[in-house]
Amino acid sequence: MAGLYGPKRTILLGSLPNLVGWIIIAVSPNIYLLILGRLLNGVGGSFNLANCSMLVAQYTSNARRGIFLSMFTLMSSSGILFIYIAGATLHWRLAICVPIAIQVVQVSLMLLLPESPIWLLGHRGIKETRLALQWLRGCGDVERELDELRLTQEKQDKKLTLVQALKNFKRKDVYKPFLLVLSNMVLNMFTGSFAIVFYAVDIFKSSGVAIDNYLAAIIMAIVRLAASVCGIFIISKVPRVKLAFTSMLFIFLSLGLLGFTLYCQHVEYSFPGVNIIPLVCIFVYMSSFGSGCGPLSWVWVGEFIPPEYKVLSGITTSLATGSVFLVTKLFPNLISLLNMHGTFWLFCAVSLLNCVLYLTVYPETKDLSMLQIKEMFQGTSRDRDPEVNEGFDASLEGVSEPPVVVQKTSSKLS
Repeated sequence: MAGLYGPKRTILLGSLPNLVGWIIIAVSPNIYLLILGRLLNGVGGSFNLANCSMLVAQYTSNARRGIFLSMFTLMSSSGILFIYIAGATLHWRLAICVPIAIQVVQVSLMLLLPESPIWLLGHRGIKETRLALQWLRGCGDVERELDELRLTQEKQDKKLTLVQALKNFKRKDVYKPFLLVLSNMVLNMFTGSFAIVFYAVDIFKSSGVAIDNYLAAIIMAIVRLAASVCGIFIISKVPRVKLAFTSMLFIFLSLGLLGFTLYCQHVEYSFPGVNIIPLVCIFVYMSSFGSGCGPLSWVWVGEFIPPEYKVLSGITTSLATGSVFLVTKLFPNLISLLNMHGTFWLFCAVSLLNCVLYLTVYPETKDLSMLQIKEMFQGTSRDRDPEVNEGFDASLEGVSEPPVVVQKTSSKLS
């Protein structure tokens, strides 16, 4: 739908089921309407998640792209903090009025924004694209950026449906960025981020934290929010891969120590700080996730996947959301099977795998334009850092031809 109507309009379209879903939840008299409301929230949220990073990447300049993409995690952290505070202070029906109001404000503000410049270039022509860029940049001189957009534009005869994208999927320059983005997002979810978010109070109860469990959860959300703010500035300064590895390394260490402390509690072995270390470990985890690999997941969605393959971005987001559901659903079962300490050691093992992948297969994309990133995956870029991307280049050996675009068989997109 984003290829047909544009990513901005698709997000606006998804706001309708999202808004209706919240209203149904707020007034629902039974569990069935609650489930219906959540289903509508899921449909609306999928429209947003699948297009948000792509739209932000296409709105922003190269120098500020990472900063704006990293704000996705900042907004998510803000929502988590609100939910914890609302859950501790308000009746749940009153708390739902706030996301309804936020949804109305979002729609109202997005109506003022132009459509994606690269979508306009392929569908409406240079004149509307130039006007959109001038509005977004706040200046009249956008010819250089317009010339670059021409090189990466998604022309009307080059838009790819899901079937066409999958036919090109056997090419390294198509499946490589897709698998990198997908594996990063899914493995990040399997380090237990959302399990900790959704079960924070239960985790603090089980670990015997020496402060009020609800207060501990709120403090954790504040820490994650502060880390997300810091992450906006860190991403603009630190190379992507180095930041991802460093943050995941701290996640690995915090999960390992958390598992060890919970194991000591399980076998009734006590030592000084045994009831406060779990809180510190979770704070370190949330700080590392919020300032590093969390926002980078969405940065890479916007950077790695080419505009003409944005249908793959939707698949990535759907699978990542499915992994959130899977981890959240299985978390109580994992605790029953492995105990609390074993579950966090399992998350720790996944974080170690992530560290290895960051060091071996992920390319550096900081300060590269979308065109340069596209050329890098094709193996044709001449101005990327050969030392940073040496291992990645070797994996792309032999991929020097431009990506194949399958001729569409219909004038409509799926």
